[in-house]
Amino acid sequence: MGADSDLGMALERLYETFSRYPLPDKIDVCDHCVAPESVQVARAVPLRALSASALEPYAWNALSTWGDIEDFKYYLPRLLELLISEELDGFLHADSLTIKVGAYWHSWPQDEKDAMVAVVNAWWWLTLHHYPRDVDVMMMIEIIADNLKLDLCDYLAEWESNVGNEAAALHMAWLVEDFLVQSGHGADWYVLLENWIDGSAPARILEAALSSPSSSQVEQDLLHALERHKWWSQRPK
Repeated sequence: MGADSDLGMALERLYETFSRYPLPDKIDVCDHCVAPESVQVARAVPLRALSASALEPYAWNALSTWGDIEDFKYYLPRLLELLISEELDGFLHADSLTIKVGAYWHSWPQDEKDAMVAVVNAWWWLTLHHYPRDVDVMMMIEIIADNLKLDLCDYLAEWESNVGNEAAALHMAWLVEDFLVQSGHGADWYVLLENWIDGSAPARILEAALSSPSSSQVEQDLLHALERHKWWSQRPK
């Protein structure tokens, strides 16, 4: 799916594709919800120079009290870049921003959808290779499968291909612990994920990382997750 350098290429492609949406001369903003100085700051410098603090007010208000879909497309490449680099708080903004993408992108031109998918693919690869992440692996799964309606099978297959990658195993250990306390969810993707966790892939990922753990704490976390997974897979159905 991706390599480390692919993220830069994917973001560059996203910027290039969405460059057809210039900053509008005038933006509709709710004066009661958005301070005028926030609007000025978000328009003061070129897109790629905008900081997370400059764009955070827009991230809170995009498509509701600040601007329309073309404004959103103008800012989207920078918003995603800041999310992925963890400069913009992913816990606060990743879900809401990708929900907004998912609500509209079915009608976008194909090259825009393709550019978005390439960024998501590279974001997923980056997640599997770095632990921890502000946007945890469960939130990434929800972004992929629930918000954007992408095929989760492809992303789980990518995870399985990372057997021996300690970061991928630590994400698995976290998910095994976290998923057990999730409330029931009837969506098809959630059932798919539950069945996948029920199977052998999580144990393979965890066991492979135990061959050379980077610390005793990592070893303990992986062993505990293996025990939890054993309980999970053997529970009464």
